[in-house]
Amino acid sequence: MKKILLVSIVAAILIVPVASANIVEENEPIASNVSMEDFTHTVFVEYATLTTCGPCITASSQLYSIYNAGDLDFNYVSLVSDEATSNIRNRLQDLGVVAVPRVFFDGGYKDILGAKLDEQPYRTAITQSGERTVPDIDITPSATLKSSGTIKIEVTVVNNEVEEYNGILRVFVVEKESRWNDNGGNPYHYATLDIAIDRSLALLGSNVKPLGDTYTFSKTWLGALYGFSDITADNIIIIAALYDTDTEYAVQSATAEPTREISRFRSINPLLIQRLANWFPILSKLLSL
Repeated sequence: MKKILLVSIVAAILIVPVASANIVEENEPIASNVSMEDFTHTVFVEYATLTTCGPCITASSQLYSIYNAGDLDFNYVSLVSDEATSNIRNRLQDLGVVAVPRVFFDGGYKDILGAKLDEQPYRTAITQSGERTVPDIDITPSATLKSSGTIKIEVTVVNNEVEEYNGILRVFVVEKESRWNDNGGNPYHYATLDIAIDRSLALLGSNVKPLGDTYTFSKTWLGALYGFSDITADNIIIIAALYDTDTEYAVQSATAEPTREISRFRSINPLLIQRLANWFPILSKLLSL
């Protein structure tokens, strides 16, 4: 009975829709002389995970190690499915996630399922994604953290192509060191709290709109609505990713660290407060006359 149950569990894990996925093989070769200068864009990586997943401990560690090495141009987010908001669950559903760990490179241009023995499969996928031809689109996010976890987000997009470009803009609100731990008790890194912006856009080409003209998309994200009123500016990062409408592959990504909102009220000089306190009894007597 136990043997039958084990076979059923393994079969369930392996039944994953991969018809449109470009799975990276363990022994897939990669050029040794590739550098970030060869990348056409900043690759975007979406890592689907679960806090109770044992193999995810290794995947989390390997992705974080590659990112910290700094030799590959990419951004990544951890999509913790059992802590996900409805927006994140929708994204996981779009990606077709039914088993973890699963890592998507540029929206599924490359796709790795299951834990790996070392970092090389991830490095291969990042590099091959980074070298592909993509439209020349620039995106620049910015953010301001206000009180109660409220973040004002703006993303500026520039289409440097001659033709119109249709895409999907997604903006991820991410904690650098997560409040959630993996199955080994280690905090996740770059765990997504929510997807603040998820919208289609049409960018006119330079044959209609002069080069250098920009589009700006904005959103005020209310962290308190999701239970994140305690976030801090030094632990939050905003990651914007632009996906192609036809292929659903990401073509560019960029990050921004939020600044704190500056109070409109100037602080009062303590010496002035003391002088006013000294004069208060005198003023009271004069007003009572």
